[in-house]
Amino acid sequence: MIAVVAREERSRHSALLRRALLALVLSGITVACAGGAADQVASSLTPPVDNSEIDEAELPGAALVAPTLITTPTYEGSGELVHPDAVVFPERWQGRRYWVSGTPYPIGNPKYENPSIYEGYRASQMLVPEGARNPLAQPGALGGYLSDPDMLYDPVRNQLRMYYRQTTLTADLLYLITSDNGTEWSAPQRVFTGERYGVISPAIVRESATSWRMWSVNAVAQGCYSLGAEISLEQRRSSDGMTWSEPEPVTLNIPRRVPWHLDVQYIPAKQEYWALVAAYPEGTTCSQTSIYFARSADGTNWTASPNPLLGPYEFAPLNDLVYRSTFHYHEASDAVTVWFSGARLGDGGFHFATASARYPYADLVRRVTGASPAMIERERAGLLSVQLMAARTEFEHAFP
Repeated sequence: MIAVVAREERSRHSALLRRALLALVLSGITVACAGGAADQVASSLTPPVDNSEIDEAELPGAALVAPTLITTPTYEGSGELVHPDAVVFPERWQGRRYWVSGTPYPIGNPKYENPSIYEGYRASQMLVPEGARNPLAQPGALGGYLSDPDMLYDPVRNQLRMYYRQTTLTADLLYLITSDNGTEWSAPQRVFTGERYGVISPAIVRESATSWRMWSVNAVAQGCYSLGAEISLEQRRSSDGMTWSEPEPVTLNIPRRVPWHLDVQYIPAKQEYWALVAAYPEGTTCSQTSIYFARSADGTNWTASPNPLLGPYEFAPLNDLVYRSTFHYHEASDAVTVWFSGARLGDGGFHFATASARYPYADLVRRVTGASPAMIERERAGLLSVQLMAARTEFEHAFP
């Protein structure tokens, strides 16, 4: 869940735009110059390719960018990552604008599903910070697996907070780790204990120094196999992000779909809460999710889009599963960057990947509310392979 960065940070957008316009002017100089010494002077003024001061996503009129695969260097070497969650700064924090968490999931092996940290100049970059050691946490003596990292920024403490879930044979445990520099992280501190499958995909928003909210999915009935009537969305409140209240109900209905994983943030410019929800068709399982867009004025009563933002068979690296995804709203350009995660069928089962895309807000709304797009329904065509069925079964038995 992308953190709600303090309002004072937004005042720095003007400096960012001034630098971006300067870069465009300099680029024009470079093109206009020709011959001898003029070429040499112009080339020295061209911004470097990796200029960390300029992010085109922040420029007014930012164009649509189709989903593009991100290289994710995972600690065990597979490059397969799921559950991205990002904190985006108007300029930089500790040298980078983008800080992203995620968990490796090579061919669906939960042994490696441990929280990891990445940084980048742009949404399409996920680099291991110099000095950081992934994974940031492991299950330890309690066993089970770790999943669902959710990261945000606390401006009062000037630190990153990363929450993650540990699922054991009997419980879901919520842990918190913090960092003042993005590379060195505190020891895990348990902040909540619930029933197994009772706190799935926790999404935390810092509303103020004394107001924190957490949304999560309760699927204690049958986990990944739960029907819509057996799953509930819940919210909890906290004054410090550490001690949480009893759950309160949340209303979010996607017709004929079961909400499964979600990411939530508050968008001050729109005065709304937004969410991306991974939901699967009623009567199926969590191995068949698509990503839906939802919004709310109060964070309790939600309106979801009728069409998915991204579903299976629309982007080859995520061809057979589109899973928990996250986003950031760029106020200066009225555009939304989305990080998708999911999998394709390959040798040995599902191979997971992460991709980024950018949508002008108006275009995103058209995509999820317009006429239903033509979907490739491989199952309905009777082409569901034995291999895909086996991969889905494996995923369902140990969902991330």
